Amino acid sequence: MPGGLRGTLGALALPELVRELATAKATGVLSVTNGRARKALYVSDGKVVFATSNVPADRLGEVLLRAGKITREQNDLSIRALAAGKRQGRVLVEMGALSPGDLWSAVQSQVQEIVFSVFRWGEGQFHFEESALPERERITVDLDVTTLIIVGLRRVDAGGWVRSHQPDGHLVLERGEAPPEGLLLPHEEHVLGLVDGERSVTEVCHESEIGDNETLKLLYALLATSLVKSLGRKVQTLDQDFVPADTTYEVVESFNRMYRFVFAYLVKEVGPIAESVLAKYLGNVRQSRAEVFAGVGLRPDGSLDEGAVERNVGRLGEDERRDTLVSALNEFLYAELLAVKRTLGAEHEGAIIRALRPR
Repeated sequence: MPGGLRGTLGALALPELVRELATAKATGVLSVTNGRARKALYVSDGKVVFATSNVPADRLGEVLLRAGKITREQNDLSIRALAAGKRQGRVLVEMGALSPGDLWSAVQSQVQEIVFSVFRWGEGQFHFEESALPERERITVDLDVTTLIIVGLRRVDAGGWVRSHQPDGHLVLERGEAPPEGLLLPHEEHVLGLVDGERSVTEVCHESEIGDNETLKLLYALLATSLVKSLGRKVQTLDQDFVPADTTYEVVESFNRMYRFVFAYLVKEVGPIAESVLAKYLGNVRQSRAEVFAGVGLRPDGSLDEGAVERNVGRLGEDERRDTLVSALNEFLYAELLAVKRTLGAEHEGAIIRALRPR
């Protein structure tokens, strides 16, 4: 957009955002706000090199106090000296309260903590604007995107915002780029070792020793950093070969039985809001598959109107009707499963898939 890139963290999470900036080798300032809190990440050639914050707990003096490097009295004296235009770090060194080496380490630690703290924000506004970085900053860090995402997501609650970004359970994963030396912790190496080009996300979770939510969060981080890549879906919940019926009505009804099951499951877990949740996902699929879903809505039991679908499909060529119909109905079924995963978690999605799978 004119004036830079703008958006919300709900639509584009921070790991994906910093990955885009790294890929573009961008240079500028990424400002992120959440309520009254504002933090800025300074990016040079795709790497984060500096950060600022208006949150009092992020101030250098507070960082030094928590680390036990200075006393409260030294902090107060240095703050009063700031009126002369000097920086607090320099004042503390001139006072003899801090060595130059301690100052350098403290500022780098302060910058990293500001950067990593933004990963805990599941909501907020962001604005990236290309610009030259301020020359005044002498003490910087050099955080490449892989380190930034892996370490940043370690600090994120696996049951928080990251749940809505968990990878599809049917994706088959393979190893991608080699991780930087010493970056991954032992439990992270364990999960990465389960990725073999044959196991799906669900199967990796089953074999993992750290639980589904932590495994899914880590797989999201590995995918966001290209340490792991997707080979596509391993299985489909309902393949065309499992649809014995030939008429449009019978095909739709075979899917409607599953739609009713998903709807009843979601109603049991979350109540009446289930209808609006699934209607939203149908609306998304309706836009991409209008040839099947134009004007089609959900009935009170979660099923589709067979007559409306049949009218739409009737406009297609006879040789393409069945394939197009089953593909579109499958797409809506996958959308419903995604809604379940984002609303309730991957374990509920798995339970539904097992119940729907033909026996």
